[in-house]
Order: sequence, then structure tokens, then C-alpha cells
Amino acid sequence: MSTTSFGKILTVLDLFSVSRPVINVDLICHELGLSKPTSYRYLKELVTTGLLQRICGTSGDYMLGPKIAVLDYISRATDPLVQMSIPLMKEIAELTELDCMLTFLNHDYCIDLHSESFQKHKLLSYGRGNPRSVYMGSSPKVMVSHLNKKSLHVFYTKYANQLQKTDFAHNEDTFMQRMKKIKKQGYYFSQGEVIENYAGLAVPVHYSKKLPPLALTIIGSKNRFTFVDLNKLIMMLKDSAGKIEQQYFELIHDSELIS
Repeated sequence: MSTTSFGKILTVLDLFSVSRPVINVDLICHELGLSKPTSYRYLKELVTTGLLQRICGTSGDYMLGPKIAVLDYISRATDPLVQMSIPLMKEIAELTELDCMLTFLNHDYCIDLHSESFQKHKLLSYGRGNPRSVYMGSSPKVMVSHLNKKSLHVFYTKYANQLQKTDFAHNEDTFMQRMKKIKKQGYYFSQGEVIENYAGLAVPVHYSKKLPPLALTIIGSKNRFTFVDLNKLIMMLKDSAGKIEQQYFELIHDSELIS
């Protein structure tokens, strides 16, 4: 199977969401513009690999297969950035009594790689792998601010209407200036951008020269942030982000020496 064909098959997985956990041949044909024979072939390949499974007792409905859960477990258990971040995130959650998240920017959406909460009580949780907006909130803003000028132009062009509606930037010059400021100060504090009574504070975690950073973020109620020293929180997050970066680059350096 060619890489191109394999890539086309994987587009079937993009049809799944929390609101649409089940798909069928007709849906694939309609959404992806494929013929029924091609759709059936794609389904057969995905079922064979364990990425999909057919729901028993139906006329042809499919849901995500067990291989998805296995791959997610492997990712969580072996991702060095996540493993290095967990102890520091636990400490942040305990000291601040706020939720702490590690977030990844994936083109059209953000996803949390890991989250920690004070005493297991989550004030606000998106959940690992749950896609969310790239134009609202502290996590996406701090990550997007590190895109190059060309990528920022593409980003603004794509989300101009949303950025205007949320009153973040009403033209591209303003957007560029705000992104430059966020990158320079090394953090972004948002209030009520995602949910009215919640606020978030994010700093970047650099791990690649080619990719935008991750975001280390704390979130909680606006009232909670009113009674804490924001500068101390910024310093704590930046210190933790620096420790994660140092550990990660030391690991990469040691791996290069071994190889």
C-alpha cells in the first residue's frame, strides 16, 4: 500500500468526534466523497489493524477499535515530556490549588497531553486528547505567539473573524503586535476567554527548534486568581518549564551520545 493510499485511509478516523462516536459507509461516502467500494475497502483495512471495530448487531456501524486505546497508553507511558512534567505539575497543583495542564498545538486544535488537579477535584477539565479552540485561552495564545511570521499570517487569515468576535484583534497589525508582546513577556494571562468565570495563566515549554512550544498552564476561577500573587505564579510556571526543558534536552543529548 502506498503512503498516499494509507494517508487517505486514515482520513476516515477524522470523522470521529465525541458527538459522533459511530460511523458507517454512507457517512464516509458523503463526508469524504468516496465510492462505496472504496469506503468498504478503507473500513476493512482499519478493522484489520484494530483501529476500528464493527458494532455487533448493526447493519454496518463502526466505532474506534482497541488499538487506539493501546496507542494512547503507550504514548502516555513513554512520552518523556509528559513523564518529566508530571512531578512538577503535581507540585504546582498542590501549591496553587489550581488545575495544571500540559498542552500541545496541533494545527487546527489544541490537546492536553496531561493534567493534574488539587486533591483530585478538577475545577475545569478538557481531558487528555479532547480537541479545543486554537484562538481562545491562555494555552493556545502562548503557543501560537512562537509561530514564525508567515505562519502567524496564515493563522490570522484563517481565524480573523473569531479573533475579532472575541475582541482580541480587529486587524492583522494588532494581532501581530499582541503575539509579539506575548512571546517577549513569556506568558499569557486570560480571563473569561473560554468560560466566563474562569481564568488561565500559561508559559511556553520549548522542546524543539522547528515546532512551537508546549504550554504549561494553570486554570481556575477568576475569584481564585484575585487572591493570589500573579507574578509569583508566573515565576513558578517559568521555573517549572525551565526544569522540564533542561531535563528533556539532557535526555536528547545523552541519547545522541549513545547512538
